[in-house]
Amino acid sequence: MAPILARGREARATAPAVARVRPGQPGWPSPAEWDQLRGAVGGRLGELRSPLTECGGDPARCADLFKELKNPYFIGDEPGLAQTLGWADAWTFHPSAYAVAAETSADVAAAINFAREHNLRLVVKGGGHSYLGRSNAPDSLLVWTRRMDAVTLHDAFVPQGCGDGAKPQSAVTVGAGAIWGRVYDAVTTRGGRYVQGGGCLTVGVAGLVQAGGFGSFSKRFGTAAANLLEAEIVTADGAVRTANACTNPDLFWALKGGGGGSFGIVTSLTLKTHDLPEYAGGVHATIRAASGDAYRRLLAHFAAFAGSLLDPHWGEIVTLRPGNRLEIRIAFHGLEQRQAEALWRPFFDWAAASPQDYPSQGAPLVIAVPARHLWDPAFLRAHVPQMILADDRPSAPESNVFWAGNLAEAGHYIYAYDSVWLPRRLLQADNQGALVEALFAASRRRSVEIHFQKGLAGASEEAVAATRATATNPQVLDAFALAIIGGEGPPAYPGIAGHEPDPQAARREASETAAAMAALRRVAPGSGSYFAESNYFAPDWQRAYWGDNYPRLLDIKRKYDPDGLFFAYHGVGSEGWSPDGFEPAPKPN
Repeated sequence: MAPILARGREARATAPAVARVRPGQPGWPSPAEWDQLRGAVGGRLGELRSPLTECGGDPARCADLFKELKNPYFIGDEPGLAQTLGWADAWTFHPSAYAVAAETSADVAAAINFAREHNLRLVVKGGGHSYLGRSNAPDSLLVWTRRMDAVTLHDAFVPQGCGDGAKPQSAVTVGAGAIWGRVYDAVTTRGGRYVQGGGCLTVGVAGLVQAGGFGSFSKRFGTAAANLLEAEIVTADGAVRTANACTNPDLFWALKGGGGGSFGIVTSLTLKTHDLPEYAGGVHATIRAASGDAYRRLLAHFAAFAGSLLDPHWGEIVTLRPGNRLEIRIAFHGLEQRQAEALWRPFFDWAAASPQDYPSQGAPLVIAVPARHLWDPAFLRAHVPQMILADDRPSAPESNVFWAGNLAEAGHYIYAYDSVWLPRRLLQADNQGALVEALFAASRRRSVEIHFQKGLAGASEEAVAATRATATNPQVLDAFALAIIGGEGPPAYPGIAGHEPDPQAARREASETAAAMAALRRVAPGSGSYFAESNYFAPDWQRAYWGDNYPRLLDIKRKYDPDGLFFAYHGVGSEGWSPDGFEPAPKPN
């Protein structure tokens, strides 16, 4: 399949003819000029030093740091860190030269104007969870939005410019630096409403919405992008703009899944809120097969059962692991516990009837709780302490909790990562055999996560319609799930003794990941992948992320950022630049 955009005149349309300036080069701002910016942002400009380089040759200090690197709240509060420390043979975390700790849209506009006038590489970070390194860059000016974290609930929100005829909606306005745990606590625990967001509690709201944004219940409520009602954004000319269905509607559409960091810097978002279901819960079980043949039969039985999960009530993950293990970590909402148990009972009874093939791993756990407590830190601490971890810093608030299942991602070093949407047709009876063989082959090499909430096959009509109106690849509408395969190591950084990356292990896992993913792509040829969870080395990323939406996104990029001030790796218009965003791409012969 030909790339959706050739690297030619169109690719360079958003890039100026000169490279961006680095420290020590002619044109780098003088100390007096940096002071001018400092004054413009109320003193909230500072030079950055990463704790990774600061710990230097002090083993005790480095040991303390690497312990804290398993705490996502510690990382999030450090402008000189990011949640991912690097990707083997791709990139290594380096802090920006300077950072503006923005508190207002005026701070953001001042930083943008300064970067444009001095031809600087600009980067924005909120939650800092980018696997592909989009929220960090050496020698750059960072706009750090962490302090812009206000959360405001609305009973009757009407987007600006939509007139008296617009129907008021319940909504929540969130600052660009807010994380989902804080938003859920405000909207659901205290407000009794539901907002569609991400699964990881420390992920930034702005980045997830602009990426598309899948949460546990996407099949009922659509993606986070589909629930965006309005955004405030500062564009490349320094203007603070409102984007919604009535004002700057083209920019509004691009922000709904077109990828963060490409069209401007979002300073706040207003998202639709929904009636909260009475109950929510989960199904947890592990089934181990005694042989490869038994595992094939287990996968075949699950493929036949999986159609039952294509329903607005269901989401989350089933993982296929080497060693013939099937791990079920599925979430549900709007059902009572007995209803969830009834759906799964035939599946579990089938396995229990053959103990010689499927030795007991303990009884499946099906639990439902009042949905208002789903993200309630006090409730989680009291009732499911095994499922959460807490910020261990002495001054940390009690609300700083995160899912234990996300611990591996804190400060991790990625060896390999890839994703592919699995179309609904693979669950049809005549295609299940091929799907089972692909899953079996892939799981011989690496763990395969099947994320049912990241595909909208079986979703509510409302969710499908709202997500169709976003920039996300339309393939998601027909996908029953997103398959993710990857490998990672603990926090690691070059030059720190005892904590350096292991390149041999990384390349070994990368090779196995590629082979495992190839097995899936053979049964899902041409399927795309998710902007936020994808392969750094993807060759045809424009089509993979956005499909036929990409040309329209590029036109909007040209309109609002004609000189390519905003750069995100494999973001809209990035073809015009080198992978680090500093050099214009070479002209074709």
